[in-house]
Amino acid sequence: MNEFEIVAEINRPPEEVFAALVNFDRIPDWNSGVNAIKWERDRPLGVGTEIVYVGRFLGRNFESAAGITEYVPGKRYSSKSTSGPFLMEVENSLESIDGGTRMTSVFRGESRGFFKLGEPVIVRLAKKLFESATDNMKALLEAGAL
Repeated sequence: MNEFEIVAEINRPPEEVFAALVNFDRIPDWNSGVNAIKWERDRPLGVGTEIVYVGRFLGRNFESAAGITEYVPGKRYSSKSTSGPFLMEVENSLESIDGGTRMTSVFRGESRGFFKLGEPVIVRLAKKLFESATDNMKALLEAGAL
């Protein structure tokens, strides 16, 4: 199992950062690896909600189903994939700090199929993608655009 962590300090309150994390319609605005997210819009989000990430990575389209495993507004949001080219768990923790929020994201996972062949490279590229997505989300939140 591969694991990496990304920590960001965002000059917005935890409630706003959390709202951006779970605003599935806007995630493609800051995460270039995600084209869309599907979920049952008529049900409230929470533990057990099933979501499907639709994206592109290394020139390949993919769909990855996941379930929300932790949902504490303003504090924690976690999910675990149940299918797709990557089996991944993502834990996001939000902590109030002077002037904003410290967001700690822990990514654990492993590749499958085609992506398994170059897993060390895949992990480095995925980390860069998630670092870039975090930087994009931070910039958009701080600009008031999310």
